[in-house]
Amino acid sequence: MRTSTNYRGKLVFTSKQCFSLLTLKKRERFFILFSRFNKVELNLNYTMVDSPETLRQLLDCLELYDMAALDTEADSMYHYKTRLCLIQITVGDSNWLLDPLSDLDISEIFKTKAMQILLLHGADYDLRLLFQKYGFVPRLVFDTMMAAKLLGKEHLGLSSLVEEYFGITLKKDNQKADWTIRPLPEDMKDYAVHDTIYLHELAAKLGEELIACGRMLWHAEICLQLVEHAKKIPLPKEEPWKITGSKHLPPRSLNLLRALFNWREQEAEKLDKPPYKILPPDLMLAIVRAASSTFPELDLSRLPRLPRRLSGEILDSFEYTLQEAMKVPVEEWPKKDPRPEPPSVVPDADLLLALKCWRDKKAEQLNIDAAMLGNRTQLITLSLPVENDWSKRYNEAGLMAWQQTIWNEILKENIGDSTL
Repeated sequence: MRTSTNYRGKLVFTSKQCFSLLTLKKRERFFILFSRFNKVELNLNYTMVDSPETLRQLLDCLELYDMAALDTEADSMYHYKTRLCLIQITVGDSNWLLDPLSDLDISEIFKTKAMQILLLHGADYDLRLLFQKYGFVPRLVFDTMMAAKLLGKEHLGLSSLVEEYFGITLKKDNQKADWTIRPLPEDMKDYAVHDTIYLHELAAKLGEELIACGRMLWHAEICLQLVEHAKKIPLPKEEPWKITGSKHLPPRSLNLLRALFNWREQEAEKLDKPPYKILPPDLMLAIVRAASSTFPELDLSRLPRLPRRLSGEILDSFEYTLQEAMKVPVEEWPKKDPRPEPPSVVPDADLLLALKCWRDKKAEQLNIDAAMLGNRTQLITLSLPVENDWSKRYNEAGLMAWQQTIWNEILKENIGDSTL
């Protein structure tokens, strides 16, 4: 284990003494050693990894350390498909900006020692992005945002925490920038590197507070769950054109919506634009309702005002799509979704209300967001009158071990036992 004094924030990790973790299945235990943080001078310099030489340097550096701080920049606002545009890494005293859009094969970095234990802020999106792109998940993570949440912090953003703990104000100018631009402007590089350079020290401080209030195991279990969730790629929707707000549309309108949605997808892909920048969903619904009101004729004057970008050939294509959709035979129209069958078991309304009140009271005592103890879906599951054994209810609701422990306390405080 490397333990030299330039190890960031004197935060010492080993493979066995790493995080205090408790898994539900194998009951494996790991331990974390946080030494007292002493303020150090941060290195604001960085290396842009966009050549075989700089990639080799990064690979060598990642083998020297036991962990790394990481962040990503992706683009979902300027192009049709979301693309991973930048990976920021701070390891030891060095900062690296890795360019996934270059011709480099960067897959080797995910096999290095430091990449198996990652410090992140708001890890969920970064982990899912890395798994979907490279099939990579780290062995362990420390999410500073989740740590702040468990500590009852009012403001959870990285910039807020950096200002609170270090008195430094981070710039927010490039939060919505186009990260596919190459070469990257200097101000965007400077912005990007600041997303990781404070994470070692921030994790050390938050970790000490978690240990002091007995919540390190809570955090460790949440982080384990984040890693597992990153591996679950959602299945594509069978009928993606059934957007929010379309549930109550009649078949005639659904037919127009399906045609308009598919047209929007084709245009967005052709122009390499996010679909919502072609037509936002609420405008699509308004167009469909207006067009349906004059069926079977298409009265363009009745349509809501269209964006200026819909002009020329695109406008002609838009109008043609609606006109052709008007000609689709009735038997080919999509049908409304059938009304869902009533659930065979319904939650106990009185118990649901009581659970919510008890949860909120306990959350206030613990000074954390009430949803951390159980969201609405989980409360509904807990209130289903199917099992008297609360441990089974906990598992059905997907509660983590630390949440189950708190719910046992809640039940004992309010009904005198953990069984009904």
